[in-house]
Amino acid sequence: MVEAQTQDVRRADRKKRVQRLKKIIIVTLITAMIFPTVLSIFLLIKTMRLEKQIEELKQIVLSEDAGKKNAGDKGGRDEGKDDTEEIAAIQMEGADALSDTAQEYQETAAEIPEEEGQEEESTEPVKMRNVYLTFDDGPSVYTGDILDILKEYDVKATFFVVGKEGEKNEALYKRIVEEGHTLGMHSYSHRYKEIYASEEDFAKDFEKLQDYLYDITGVESRFYRFPGGSSNTVSKIDMSTFIDYLDTQGIAYFDWNVSSGDASSGGISVEQIIDNCVGNAEYYNNMVILMHDSQEKRTTVDALPGVIEKLLAQENTQIVPITDDTEPVQHRKK
Repeated sequence: MVEAQTQDVRRADRKKRVQRLKKIIIVTLITAMIFPTVLSIFLLIKTMRLEKQIEELKQIVLSEDAGKKNAGDKGGRDEGKDDTEEIAAIQMEGADALSDTAQEYQETAAEIPEEEGQEEESTEPVKMRNVYLTFDDGPSVYTGDILDILKEYDVKATFFVVGKEGEKNEALYKRIVEEGHTLGMHSYSHRYKEIYASEEDFAKDFEKLQDYLYDITGVESRFYRFPGGSSNTVSKIDMSTFIDYLDTQGIAYFDWNVSSGDASSGGISVEQIIDNCVGNAEYYNNMVILMHDSQEKRTTVDALPGVIEKLLAQENTQIVPITDDTEPVQHRKK
């Protein structure tokens, strides 16, 4: 009797477990069927919304392109007017042909009527890459050649000169200033041990050169390049001493972030100088290129036209002289 009751209880338990298992399987199957359907509906809605947004964006882009095509002449010409005036003095003569072509395009575009209700789109001013050609150690036998090349391309540069006496050198100092280039200082003697012997020696050399240049040209130079750069390892005195002195005199000092490599004692080819000056130009918005103006650097003169042409051929690039508004490139900060 007891055994029979026990078997009945077991059968009832098995039946309950089977029923629970059936329910779990049914719920699992229903969930497995419903979830993909819900997910598909959700993804379909998202896809439709995205397609609608893409279509709207396409229409906006097409509308803007059409607006720029018709309104670009007037807007571009008005906004570019100030930039053109600012860089007019530093454009190369070879750019005149490009300017004429651009003018013809603008005149043609101006004849295209604007669609009714179409508004002009304003454009952001183009940010120019400024390139500063700087020449150390002059004047030299090649200074006149360098100035002739710069004049041919209507390009202005910066000359960090040393103290050299004589009528020929004085005439070159004057020509640098008269032709619109920046006259910078590179010490009077360029003798490292003398210049960096003490702050007093540095000041004496500095004042001698500044006064000398002023007497010849009437220009009080405000820019300085340390012989060897502010990162030189020759000076036994911390360079901050000399930097502080220049600061008290209101003088900005400039190092460089691109070197032509023409200071190499073993000599360097024209092609290598051009590549050194231009090869990495795209990575700089403010390029100060180190070159030399000395009787040992004929290849620098020969390379200069190629350097200028390749730089000016790059997009949004202009060659300008150092001015009070130029952001200094400095290896060693105060």
